[in-house]
Amino acid sequence: MGQRLLGRGELEQLAMTRGMSIATRSYIAAVSLVALIAAALLWRNGAPAAGVTAFLLVAGLGALAHAYPIQGFRHQAYQVTLPFIVIAAAMFSAAQLVAFIILIHLAEQARVRRRPSIQWFNVCNYLISAAIAALLFHRAAQLLLPDGALGQLIDATAAASVFILVNRVLLTGVLWLARGLSPLASGLFQPEMLAADLVIAWIAGPMLVVAVAAGTWTVLFTAGPLLFARTALTSLIRRRQESPSRTQARAA
Repeated sequence: MGQRLLGRGELEQLAMTRGMSIATRSYIAAVSLVALIAAALLWRNGAPAAGVTAFLLVAGLGALAHAYPIQGFRHQAYQVTLPFIVIAAAMFSAAQLVAFIILIHLAEQARVRRRPSIQWFNVCNYLISAAIAALLFHRAAQLLLPDGALGQLIDATAAASVFILVNRVLLTGVLWLARGLSPLASGLFQPEMLAADLVIAWIAGPMLVVAVAAGTWTVLFTAGPLLFARTALTSLIRRRQESPSRTQARAA
């Protein structure tokens, strides 16, 4: 959702600035440090590694989803990568999860050229968000919920929701420092944006449960709703963007 992840397109406005302020550079440096700490915590968590075929399949589909963002409101972007991130957070080892985050951003960079500083922040942001989601899935959530499909569904939904929240908070900070956009002005917490994220997050649970029960090859089928979600989002955004133009045309 995600993440995004969703809502990251507005970071492109940073490319229009001649240089980043000291506060912005310090913020990105701090986020980079937190990302390293998050990777270390993941390593200590000691999650087992998924098979090579499973990793390549999930990483390949995740990279494909991430490389084709949907341009949204106020220069924002919707991406349907979130379910694959949740699966990676639940089933991958620390090294595999880090590699997954890097690979999906390399795929995006191949299609959507971004400044290195922007893409570096994106990688760190996603790594922190995914690490927290993974730790929640493997530790805190399982202490409170029963094993089995029901517990996995709730765990996956909670992990996806936490990923969305952390991702948005980190984005809010950099947009505020670099562009002077308040959380409200940034549009990152618009109802439309959050609703789209939650719809995509809802898909993550069933995808994970089926993948755990029957194998990761099932994502080839369970990811189908993401295609319809992408089509529906594209149509909705196009209509919303055309509405102001029609209103102005009628007024003229």
